[in-house]
Amino acid sequence: MHIDKPLLEKYFKGHCTAEEAAAVEAYLLQEATPEMDAYLLETWEQSVPAPVIPIPPAAPARVKPLYRRWYSVAAAVLLLIAAAGIWRWQLQQPATPQVLALQTDTIYNNSRNIRLVSMPDGSQVWLNAHASIAYAGNYNDTSRELWLNGEAYFEVAKAAGKPFRVHVDELVTTALGTSFNIATANHADSSIAVSLLSGKVSVSTTAFSYVLQPGQVLFYKKGALPAPATRFNLAETMDWKNGKLIFDNTTLENAFAKLQSRYGLRIVLKDTRLGNRKVSGSFTAGQTFEQVLTTLQFVYGFTYEQSGDSSTYYIVSSK
Repeated sequence: MHIDKPLLEKYFKGHCTAEEAAAVEAYLLQEATPEMDAYLLETWEQSVPAPVIPIPPAAPARVKPLYRRWYSVAAAVLLLIAAAGIWRWQLQQPATPQVLALQTDTIYNNSRNIRLVSMPDGSQVWLNAHASIAYAGNYNDTSRELWLNGEAYFEVAKAAGKPFRVHVDELVTTALGTSFNIATANHADSSIAVSLLSGKVSVSTTAFSYVLQPGQVLFYKKGALPAPATRFNLAETMDWKNGKLIFDNTTLENAFAKLQSRYGLRIVLKDTRLGNRKVSGSFTAGQTFEQVLTTLQFVYGFTYEQSGDSSTYYIVSSK
């Protein structure tokens, strides 16, 4: 299937008819999109300033095709972001936080249970414990923009001419009829993990863009370029949605970060020597934090202390 430049321009400016937009989206889901690559590379060269952060050195030969696509897709995402730029700027310029709150809706999951949210466009969002999403009052009018805090799984409904975007700080994940998971607090270094289960997504900031294929995860830490995407363990990534807590050769510091996010507690690793030790195991979602911590304590022999209000745990090694 081939497509021409004028139609691509119409699509990214939001001027397509429903039939035209459907044709473009069907084209974008193809493995090879040479017309798109040429168009976006041209756009990139004409209008995109040099990134503040240097472009990383070339990847090994086995991933060169992915990096060639990296450059062209970067322009695509910047073009998409530009289309919504004025609206987002207006949304972010209220005199007080209260004014912004009037223009958005926020859905919280303050429990340890999973909360399913059905969006107006038919997309579904599963919120993990203590997660939340915010969206503008004009969601699904001309675009579909969400802001995530915590962890969530998305199944995106197709909507002609209305790209679906999830924002976490400056990181933007753009999808076309796909399913993916984003975790913002499961790693000790505060990196964000975007895991693609099906379809295709681009993950971007103003400094980079990366297209994920099903089964890949990208880790992003604020202010740094990410390493190339890697394969992820589906059972471990989606454990929360399946009522489990799974560690697969996970460092102890990341295990504590995941527990902290899952149970809504604060865990301070006072003995940093414990951080790089690896843990593997499976727990049910119904187990209490103390039960999980006791099991880890038995294996690693550490001790812990609690704060006065019992909301903070200090991990202290006894070895």
